[in-house]
Amino acid sequence: MARTREAARRVFAVEYNSSQHEDRGLEENAPNYVITPLGESVNRMYLIGVLMSKTNNGTDDSPMYRAEIRDPTGTFYLYAGQYQPQALTALAQLEPPALLGVVGKIRTFVRDDGSFYASVKPEVIFPVDIPQRDRWIISTARFTMDRIRALKDAYGMDDPNEKDLVEMGHSGRTAASAVRSIGIYGQVDLEPIKKGIRDALDLVLEGGGESLGELPKMESGPSPKEAEKEKPGAEVKDTVFAIIKATMGNKGALYRDIIEECAKKGIDKIQLEETIQELLDEGLVYEPTIGIIKPV
Repeated sequence: MARTREAARRVFAVEYNSSQHEDRGLEENAPNYVITPLGESVNRMYLIGVLMSKTNNGTDDSPMYRAEIRDPTGTFYLYAGQYQPQALTALAQLEPPALLGVVGKIRTFVRDDGSFYASVKPEVIFPVDIPQRDRWIISTARFTMDRIRALKDAYGMDDPNEKDLVEMGHSGRTAASAVRSIGIYGQVDLEPIKKGIRDALDLVLEGGGESLGELPKMESGPSPKEAEKEKPGAEVKDTVFAIIKATMGNKGALYRDIIEECAKKGIDKIQLEETIQELLDEGLVYEPTIGIIKPV
């Protein structure tokens, strides 16, 4: 049976770089996952940050780029070679500093002394603007705070388990992350990650990000379970994704064309915006320029 493509998770650099564990699949060609300190299971990821540096560690004929992409909490390290042709071409053409979006897969390395390093193999690299960066920060902050809340509730339980955490209002995925974190890391120091969230949200506020709506608060917000219920159904998502691919030109699908075709299927603009946001969250599509949506 064909495997479905892994969703691209949103994780700040401070959480990803603190990871010390990889879950390797036992079956042939099974996906591997970096397990973060908050228990997030990451095979693919979607990040936004500033290209700070790039180095060609290969040759002119066979380039291998190492790049540093900085988000408000830390630095992601990217490695792109011949098997990442779009990312390789993009890095060859870009010069620091440049604000970029990246969809990529995990890459790990363990030194002889046992030190664990997590980096990223980019699949797609594309330019973004400040509003796109701010939306990514807000969304990533919400996901991260959901994991922190679940973990704090789990720390207060005699026997942390998914069932009880779900009954407390956490989504199944977030509950599983909390239990996974405790099983691998024990009790985690949450302060560095919480500081990273504050720094990231401060950056949005400094740029006038209040116009994006109410920013998430560290100790409050709608429960993950409620947010899960509001997600568009799989049928709507499949329909929108098919329309994006069907209306796509060389540069992607025009948003106005997507709206027009979705209206014919009975999908209103609010449903469409929610669905596209979920497709963006899962790393199935990206927005190379405003008004253009393109599948990864």
